[in-house]
Amino acid sequence: RTMMTASDRKESTMMKLVVVLLALSSSSLAFTPASVVKYSAIPKSQPFSLTRCRQQPLVALTSTLAADDGALATSSPPAADVTEEVSQGSSASASTFNLAKNIMGAGSISLPAAIASIGDTKGAILPAIGILFVMGALSAFTFSVIGKETSRYKAANFEEVWSQTIGPKSIWVISASIAVTTFLACTAYAMIIGDLVSALASTFGFTGLLAARSTSILGLTGGVIMPLCFLKSLAALSVTSLLGVFAVIFSTTVMGVRFFDGSYALPSKAAPLGGKFLNLVQKGGGGGNLPFQPSFGALRGGWSLDHMSFVLLSCLGTAFLCHFNAPTFYNDLKDKSPERFDKVARVGFGVSTAVFAAMMAFGFGTFGSATAGNVFVNYNSADTLATLCRFATAFSITFTYPLAFVALKSAVVALMNTNKDKGSAEVEAQPLSERTNFVVTTGLLTVITSLALVLKDLGFVAALTGSLMGSLIIYVFPGLFRLKTLQNPRFGGHGPNGSMTLGDKAASYGLIGTGAVLGVVGVVVSFLKQFTSILG
Repeated sequence: RTMMTASDRKESTMMKLVVVLLALSSSSLAFTPASVVKYSAIPKSQPFSLTRCRQQPLVALTSTLAADDGALATSSPPAADVTEEVSQGSSASASTFNLAKNIMGAGSISLPAAIASIGDTKGAILPAIGILFVMGALSAFTFSVIGKETSRYKAANFEEVWSQTIGPKSIWVISASIAVTTFLACTAYAMIIGDLVSALASTFGFTGLLAARSTSILGLTGGVIMPLCFLKSLAALSVTSLLGVFAVIFSTTVMGVRFFDGSYALPSKAAPLGGKFLNLVQKGGGGGNLPFQPSFGALRGGWSLDHMSFVLLSCLGTAFLCHFNAPTFYNDLKDKSPERFDKVARVGFGVSTAVFAAMMAFGFGTFGSATAGNVFVNYNSADTLATLCRFATAFSITFTYPLAFVALKSAVVALMNTNKDKGSAEVEAQPLSERTNFVVTTGLLTVITSLALVLKDLGFVAALTGSLMGSLIIYVFPGLFRLKTLQNPRFGGHGPNGSMTLGDKAASYGLIGTGAVLGVVGVVVSFLKQFTSILG
């Protein structure tokens, strides 16, 4: 009885800690300048137009995978009626917060499981976090490179940077990149919704078909997601980006609480029965989306940096993918300059990296090699704090999904209407017809939902997104921008056959080569790991 009282007291203290931390997070968001809310997805009270959608920088998306998966700033400068435009621009602190908010999203959910690709003991945490910081620094550097090119060419958005450096005839590449990135992001969102909502259904006593993952995906897609995707305005959903930050901060805090209080700990001399939730968790080998008990040292007995490291690298590419928005952030910065923007990038990526490090350490440190691609699946349905995490994350992603889908639909139709003479993906200014909007929307949602029903491992989608698109957008594109600028006689006197220094060449070709290796090897390893037993 005394032990129960002490346990209850400890649990109460932990709950208070979580509430205090969440309240502090909320306070910081509440006093953020108005520039935080200026990024609305679609203008209010206007008919749906793909051109107008493409004119809105979808910074409101969290992440991600695309980001949030990273959010995607698309083809043109913000329209005149963007909500609460601030002519003076954002302060450095507000821009830094916006950047960190843009980075932290659904892509972080798969990071704890990615550590298992290099080892199955707690010793793998330190090298994984070391890799995290290196990739975070590289991502911040390339984000700054795009900002510098934005300043150099006075570009309004990512497509203008591409047009000025690579050439206007290949701008369709950007639309294609947006389409693939947002398609993978929406697929991941549907998978996360299925995992979390089915777990919530079990928590509240539903069983059988009502608690099935497929029911959750089909029900939410048909009952909530699809109607939202047909709305003429999604401006009201822009607040979900803040909810996404709440979810990440709250979830990381809860994961830390469970890591330190030993609720899922394996039996030991100090606790012969293990943690209080241990025996309630499905042991490894269970089916469906049931969570697994912690497992350490049962597979590899250590860690190593081999070909499987590319799974971790690919997942990190997804987590840091926000580079489409670099021109938007640069142009929004008050008293903007490359040096000032560089500081914003360093701090924004630094804060996000620290949060990711905590989430990785707490998640993998609790469950080891049994960590699921969606780490929230591991936690027991009787765990109240974990249930709150699932609810917060599911709610945020449900209303972020339509924002990503708008960018996907816009990019797909832009590609369908590519100007074959100019080579650019342009969409006529008139609103999309209701029939075309219906066909494209239902068609894309059908494909996405079908994939989400078949694919069970969120980590695979995260790794595929990072290796396929993160490698291009984070490394190859900035490297190409820099190389073309150095070859431009207007800047620095370097001609195509001119006087580029060895350092200039090494930096540019190094980024392009890094992206190429990460992309090719990452895709191959991700597919082999997911669909074969070749890699063990």
